[in-house]
Amino acid sequence: MSGGVDDAAGQDADEAESQVQADQMDVDDVPPPPIPHPIPRGPSERRARVEVPPPLPDEGPTYYRLGVDHIFSAEDPMIHIQCGRIKKLENLEVVGAKLKNLTLIANLIEKIEGLTTNVNLEHLELYQNLLKRIENISHLSGLTNLDLSFNKIRSSAPLADCHFQDLRRLYLSSNKITDIEGVFHLTNIEMLEFGSNRVRAIPPQLSQLTNLKELWLGKNKIVSMGLPPLPNLRHLSLQSNRLEIWDESLFHNAPGLQYLYFGHNNLPDLPEEFAILTDLKELDLAGNVITKIKPVPQLKNLVDLWMNDNKIDDLAEIANLAAFPALKTIYLERNSMQGLGIETSMAAYKEAIMQAVPELLQLDAVRIGSKVTVVTDGTENDVIGIRKR
Repeated sequence: MSGGVDDAAGQDADEAESQVQADQMDVDDVPPPPIPHPIPRGPSERRARVEVPPPLPDEGPTYYRLGVDHIFSAEDPMIHIQCGRIKKLENLEVVGAKLKNLTLIANLIEKIEGLTTNVNLEHLELYQNLLKRIENISHLSGLTNLDLSFNKIRSSAPLADCHFQDLRRLYLSSNKITDIEGVFHLTNIEMLEFGSNRVRAIPPQLSQLTNLKELWLGKNKIVSMGLPPLPNLRHLSLQSNRLEIWDESLFHNAPGLQYLYFGHNNLPDLPEEFAILTDLKELDLAGNVITKIKPVPQLKNLVDLWMNDNKIDDLAEIANLAAFPALKTIYLERNSMQGLGIETSMAAYKEAIMQAVPELLQLDAVRIGSKVTVVTDGTENDVIGIRKR
């Protein structure tokens, strides 16, 4: 019996396994379902498309034109336009010989041109433009003022061809000029401005400018203050150069100086020759390596003295200020004798100065003995402030 039962059970198991294999074969033979084709959609059912916004409306030209956008009449003796985005000098023949003053400040002018008919110009000011050279102005023989500052001019030599016998003031500051040249025949000139350039020397030919009263040479690369004879010179600026020694020729060749600016160089204590400058009114010696306040009683007209940011460490030096009887303004701050930040030292510093110069009106940008009066109608009290909630 047991043998028959076992045979029957084994037969059932074989049949079950055969059925599973048959079912598996049926599954493998079934083809995969077809890939459905996309169903067409209407226009309103499509995905939203990114649309590029329309271009902004044109708000005007990049540049504006003289005589077109900037209008002037045929009778105008002066044209003055500042920040007008003018690129070209043009249409000035409309006013022609009647034009006396042309001032175009902070524009985009790249070339001096279009002035052929403006033969009576007296004042030409092209300050802060994009000029690279001096040209096309030799016919303007009546010029008294020429200002080409803040451009990209590399040479003043073309001025040698300009016979400006009436020229009084020439401004060429903040360009890229390396040499002072082309100006020595302008014998009636009174003011030369070559500051903020790349000048390295003061040329001896300046002695030909016998009427020169002002010479501005600050922020260059000048290493010597030696001057040719300039008897009428009253203003001299050599600030922010590379001066390290005093040259006595300056004092002998320009004894009439009244305003002298030597700030921010590397100059030592004052030489004896300062006694020659008896007309001196303002003296800037700030930012040098001066260690003493030299008394020069000959400077009886000196009103303003700037000696801040030097190397004066002895408070006793302040007593020498009494040698300048006309002093009204003194800058001495940021010398070590001031004791900056130490209240007692600063009080002693101020007291010493006031004892030496009792008539002083200004000390280190602070007015002495003056009172500020605020004039108001009280409307500032009506302003509603912002309060936190």
